Amino acid sequence: KRRNVFRVGIAYAITGWLIAQIAGLAAASFFAPDWVMKMIITILLLGFPIAMVMAWAYEMTPEGLRRDAGDEAGQSANTAKLDRTITIALITALAYFAYDKFVLDPERDAALLESVAVQSKEPEVAVEQPAVTAEAQSQSIAVLPFVNMSSDPEQEYFSDGLSEEILNLLSKVRGLKVTARTSSFAFKGKNEDVRYIGKTLNVSTVLEGSVRKSGEQVRITTQLIDVSSGTHLWSDTYDRTLTDIFTVQDNVASEILAALQVHVSTAPTRGRPTENPEAYALLLKAKATLSFGDPFRAETFLNKAIELDP
Repeated sequence: KRRNVFRVGIAYAITGWLIAQIAGLAAASFFAPDWVMKMIITILLLGFPIAMVMAWAYEMTPEGLRRDAGDEAGQSANTAKLDRTITIALITALAYFAYDKFVLDPERDAALLESVAVQSKEPEVAVEQPAVTAEAQSQSIAVLPFVNMSSDPEQEYFSDGLSEEILNLLSKVRGLKVTARTSSFAFKGKNEDVRYIGKTLNVSTVLEGSVRKSGEQVRITTQLIDVSSGTHLWSDTYDRTLTDIFTVQDNVASEILAALQVHVSTAPTRGRPTENPEAYALLLKAKATLSFGDPFRAETFLNKAIELDP
């Protein structure tokens, strides 16, 4: 107590939290890789016991840092300085918290809603063009990110990549309006009513699903939902090995077109870009990493994929 170890601990904790918050904001703004924040947090955690030891063994004096000789005379002066430091750090932390909660959070929410609204907005129809028919309006779909049901959260990239590949397949069909990835993926992890999602994205049908991956085996469950009624138009489950994943993607796309009664001469197919499932998994990892603003890590995954299958 005399050496103010507790006060130093409180001051360090508040200041460390503030540094971590500001560093996180800066890292997100400059698209810094994940290891930058991990390194900063590690340094802050390692610095805590060091600060405690320094507070126990040393004290700040007008002459500088010196070993604590057990003198009670400097106790009140040091305590007052630490109290002022804690007060300043606490006020700064509260100010930043209020700024993040009441200024940054509303701006982020507004930006997200604006992005969804802009990207899902229908193109303006010129005066001389005919109005959109009810049949054409019904042929619209949003592909939501598939839910990762695997025990390993690291498999999130696979479920996201699978839903994105199906979205890309459907976007090749003329006469079928497919919501952009950034708009549909804005609902990732949100338990919203499908009718609300359809109304927000201005589509009449929504495709959602789940992926359970274990080793080389994968189970994919998909369901196509009518937004107006909230009922299922079609659903199916696929149990496949990773080498058949491209066939599954083609099958899902064909089934959706049949359920929507979209008449095309040939169902869209993407072919087999590789026979190496590990190379394909690395490709999906690269896409997922790139969407999080980490091109350097994505490039590493792509180079590994090329090594496995040039």
